[in-house]
Amino acid sequence: MSWLLAAAWAAPLGLATLAHRDRLWWTPAIGAVPALAAALLVPLGSAMELPWLLMGTRLGLDDQSRIFLAFTALLWTVSGVHAAADLLPSASGGRYRTFFLIAMAGNLLLILGRDLVSFYTGFAVMGLAAYGLVVQEGHRQALRAGRVYLAMTLAGELALFTALVLIAHQMGTRVPTADQLANLGDVPLALLVLGLGIKAGLVPLHVWLPLAYAAAPPSGAAVLAGAMSKVALLGWLRYLPLGQAASPEWGALLVLLGLASLLLAVPVGLVQSDARSVLAYSSIAKAGLLVLTLGLVLKQPALAPAGVAAVAVFAAHHGLVKGGLFLGVGLIGTQPWPTVIYAGLAFLALALAGAPLTSGAVAKYGIKPPLDAADWAWLGPFVGVSTLAMALLMVRFLWGLGAIAAGPTQDRAGVLRFGSWLVLLALVAAFPFGLGPREGWTGSWAAIAVGLALAAPFLLAARLRPGLVRPLVGQIPPGDLLAMAAPLGAALRWLAGTLLGLWLRLVEHSQARLDDLVRRVTRPNPDPDRPLRAWPTAGALWLLVLAMLLLSLMLGNGAAPPLALPGGAG
Repeated sequence: MSWLLAAAWAAPLGLATLAHRDRLWWTPAIGAVPALAAALLVPLGSAMELPWLLMGTRLGLDDQSRIFLAFTALLWTVSGVHAAADLLPSASGGRYRTFFLIAMAGNLLLILGRDLVSFYTGFAVMGLAAYGLVVQEGHRQALRAGRVYLAMTLAGELALFTALVLIAHQMGTRVPTADQLANLGDVPLALLVLGLGIKAGLVPLHVWLPLAYAAAPPSGAAVLAGAMSKVALLGWLRYLPLGQAASPEWGALLVLLGLASLLLAVPVGLVQSDARSVLAYSSIAKAGLLVLTLGLVLKQPALAPAGVAAVAVFAAHHGLVKGGLFLGVGLIGTQPWPTVIYAGLAFLALALAGAPLTSGAVAKYGIKPPLDAADWAWLGPFVGVSTLAMALLMVRFLWGLGAIAAGPTQDRAGVLRFGSWLVLLALVAAFPFGLGPREGWTGSWAAIAVGLALAAPFLLAARLRPGLVRPLVGQIPPGDLLAMAAPLGAALRWLAGTLLGLWLRLVEHSQARLDDLVRRVTRPNPDPDRPLRAWPTAGALWLLVLAMLLLSLMLGNGAAPPLALPGGAG
């Protein structure tokens, strides 16, 4: 069954060459089926060598890869059904399907690739192809989101490429082992944090994320949030020296980045006007929580076995739930069962907040050991407060659903879209009973209850007195730091334009003076004697000649001896 490892990413890549044809609109729905089969059927430890591909590609499946491959392939399959049906009447549907399948192939390749080259190749292909998903709608906001996304993506890919090259150089191999990574230098570590931190959406590298999630179609936003952003966690799990050597400084840095993401995302998310932007900021908060956990594991290697497994399970929970939320938002107004859709979205929101008997409860229970073992006693209560804040964010999300405009009702494949979403809901509902211990089923019910109690007065005020709450909404636009930096950017552009103008004028003036000097030196003179015939010059020369004659006469008369007469007379 090892051949499925190659088919997992080769199948969507091959389908991408056909997806532009309208009669093959269904290709995104089947692109990830081989990957899903590989996650279920290929035995752990299986490997496959492709020496003719990318300097020698090695594919393999271990515990981490299986978890990431399973939820990623499942989400791409369900999102592929929506991608196939969403744009049936659109003239740009073929282009969207092509980018969708190319991004899928890159995502699956980096999960299965065991060498540095295949990981980076998949990462780069996925990131660049996702640009087509962000700008699909073609309106001004989508194009701006695409520019910001592309700039940040290229910066992240450059940092990651440099990090992986340094790792290969330092280790002397493209397939580094865990023991070798224990001696990883500070420079590749810093570049790994930077390059993958952009993809994860860590503060302050998150500015692209709210813009892209709100601009992309529901199927694109679902895979951006649920699948593609999770590769940052996979990269850190593979290439950080987790469980091998204690790195207190780098661990503390990751903890601080995680705390900053939690502290910024929640209040900014609460004042967003778009429900999709609220989901984007909840993703930033969750990324902060996971990076905080990785930082604690990096500080204390003994926590690695439990911590690494907990992060992988949390990534699976968050990927499926967040993908389901974006797909559910896309279903609003397009199906004749609105009550079922709103009920499903409420269930997913409770799961994201960590309510009892949900996947969120199990996922948060898994990260308790690293938090309880932390050196900082306040960290556990702080994370508990973040759970309460996440409950508030989900209330804000559900409240914002009423402002979403209804989409066109789909006659073709509409039932398939709705049915695939219900399948995803069922899998999320079964998640805690299949992957979680019984002790983790209760979840943070107290924090959820307090969050709902705190949200109740605001909801009542918004219902009875909308004017009291309306001024708070939209005060901070998506991409908060980017918007705050706009005046500084305008000032820098003005300064750069002024300096450039001064420089161009200086160059123009210098060029004119130089041209004039060259003309004076190199211009041919048709009458070289003309300056000599000028009256001042000619008169001066005549006076000089006369002066020289007079001087010679005077000197000659005084110095000549007397003449001697012949014969000696006289």
